[in-house]
Amino acid sequence: MIELVLTVCLMTAPEECRQERMPFEGPLISCAMAGQFAAAEWLQTHPKWSLSRWRCGPQEIRT
Repeated sequence: MIELVLTVCLMTAPEECRQERMPFEGPLISCAMAGQFAAAEWLQTHPKWSLSRWRCGPQEIRT
């Protein structure tokens, strides 16, 4: 499974960053093409954060 990984930083404290992971249905190339739009949608609902970078990759297994 693929996931979109956003690295976002607080606008009021740019050194305070975190990763937001979102599952993505479909092939890696589709994630690469749609990732920017998904990141923009996330930012619209989280106005205190700015996007530092984004990438697509295999879903990380969490225990």
